[in-house]
Amino acid sequence: MSAERERDARAGEFVLGVADEAEMARMEEEFQRDPEFARAVGVWRDKLSALDRVADPVEPSPRLWERIREGVTTRPIPRTSAVRERRIPIWQNLPFWRSATLAAGFACLLLAAGLGSMLMEPARQPVVVAVLEADDSTPGAIVEAFADGSVVLRPLKALDVPADKTLQVWTLWDRAVGPVPLGILGSLRKTTLEKGGQPVPQEQQLYEITLEPKGGSPTGRPTGPILYKGLATSPL
Repeated sequence: MSAERERDARAGEFVLGVADEAEMARMEEEFQRDPEFARAVGVWRDKLSALDRVADPVEPSPRLWERIREGVTTRPIPRTSAVRERRIPIWQNLPFWRSATLAAGFACLLLAAGLGSMLMEPARQPVVVAVLEADDSTPGAIVEAFADGSVVLRPLKALDVPADKTLQVWTLWDRAVGPVPLGILGSLRKTTLEKGGQPVPQEQQLYEITLEPKGGSPTGRPTGPILYKGLATSPL
């Protein structure tokens, strides 16, 4: 192992805190007096900063090292003309443990970065929002319409629906096209309605809920009374 790689490996051990107490003390002194080692430590700290933010410190059990020794096997060194065949316990193999430790550190870093990106991903934003009101201007539901054609319906009040009737959700963006059905509901509840093949929702697009025969309108157009309706507007 070259001197540079050796220094980098030791810097990683120092940042991860996996060396024994005496070695950590020596590396602390080296960190104070050796600018190159301090630079390598800084690089490792930058790499593992995400892990530092999400992982809580854990004190290993005193039995951990003994269990490792009991659980690992030994591996032979190939016979050569200069060295007699012998076996080296894997727990004495410093390069192996350095590689394993650094690999584990990188794996944790990648996991932390993945979780961080998931947590930081912004929530999906609707293109338009509409408050659906009854004839007396009482709000009954909120519609959130998205660019992919899906619509989220959020009720604002309870609504009793007769057993032989159905609620049907409609939208109208062009009078020449006419109202288009978005979905059928047995009751007014929060639901996501998937409807492809529509243009991107726009300002002043009409959304409404009608009371239809069970199973939905037989004509493909609203036939029952309009319970709630509203025009869409773009959210800030």
